[in-house]
Amino acid sequence: MSEPTCEVFSKPSLFQTLKSFPIAVHVLLFFTLAIRFSYFMAWPFIAVIMTQHYHMSPIAIGLAMTSSALVSVVLGMYGGQISDRLGRRIILLLGCAFSAIGYIVLAQAAGMMMFILGLMIIGVSFAWVDPPIRALMSDLLGDRQRRALALQIRYYLVNVAAVFGPLVGMVFGLNSQKGTFLITGLSYLPFFFYVLLYIPAGKLLMTQQVSSGSSMKLHQIMAVIVRDNTYIIALLCSILCSIVFIHYEAVLPQYLLRLNGNAAIKLITLILVTNAFTVLLFQTFIMRFLSQVTLPKRIILGGIVFALSQICFFLIRSPDVGLWLAATSVFSVGEAILMPNLNILLDHLAPPEHRGAYLGASMLSTLGIAIGPLIGGVILALTGPGVFISTAFLSLLLCTLMYANRMSMRARLQDTP
Repeated sequence: MSEPTCEVFSKPSLFQTLKSFPIAVHVLLFFTLAIRFSYFMAWPFIAVIMTQHYHMSPIAIGLAMTSSALVSVVLGMYGGQISDRLGRRIILLLGCAFSAIGYIVLAQAAGMMMFILGLMIIGVSFAWVDPPIRALMSDLLGDRQRRALALQIRYYLVNVAAVFGPLVGMVFGLNSQKGTFLITGLSYLPFFFYVLLYIPAGKLLMTQQVSSGSSMKLHQIMAVIVRDNTYIIALLCSILCSIVFIHYEAVLPQYLLRLNGNAAIKLITLILVTNAFTVLLFQTFIMRFLSQVTLPKRIILGGIVFALSQICFFLIRSPDVGLWLAATSVFSVGEAILMPNLNILLDHLAPPEHRGAYLGASMLSTLGIAIGPLIGGVILALTGPGVFISTAFLSLLLCTLMYANRMSMRARLQDTP
């Protein structure tokens, strides 16, 4: 068996590989940390804000968040293809600008409709910032080993932000406050100016050498992706993972508000911090022991742990902090396995000449983020804790799909540079 499915954590030259990163990759990782730090002070509490400030029902909250994510899906596919043709710079500039505007609108919104408009604008930030950053890092790094390490580090930094963002917000009384969105919006401005001044226009030389097919039109590239059965299965698994994960961010806070409205904010903050801290700890000390396990097997393992965590959520019927943090720790272990490895799998399956378009198509995984809050809101309104049984089922469906296609995944990973 060749090494593509083995992660860089098993390599003795881990830090040497990190030192070989271009300075631009280190800067991109830094701005990922900065942006997500301010993001986690505000966004996880958005369902609480919509409930308390605008008295929206779970179904209305689901519809609003679904609409924002659908905007992200559509723009992500177009943005990826444009970045393949014109370079990552133009999409990143537009993404930073719209993100700043969207979060500022949320902070200043006087009514529900203006707040929902802000959500629609923020859909751009997910589509035109995150995938282009990943595509740009892949362009700059080239080889699979360094790309995988960069994606792992990026996910690690996101969880560093998830640990300290809510804590800082809680200390300064910023959690569940609309004004916190202003800080998030302003955090995009330094990144905007860095991209404007230091990221070259057009395509990178490395990308030009392999991008003879990037002049294809969007519908032609999408036809190529649709016929790529292996990639489609991986993408479907990512969608299922997103549905389960967004329940944790969008539906679980609403469920906790139902259990105990007075204790919900503090409990949500503690759950967020526990989640991120557990992911950090697991990635740092345990993930290396999975380095010899193939990507499909790791994803199956993560799906099983995800399912167990949803059953734990279902069984808890009180605001007991200890029980919720224990269940969150189980969920976090599954997240630490699933999220980065699904990103790595989608990256490795993307052909170099269409990497931007493929990573743009990976925004289809946000279909899970789109439909998750709506489905979860409806099920929560109808069944209460029964919503977690549905997410446990989806987690097991993810495992089934990955197990059934594990051999084709391994063969494809061996053939891809």
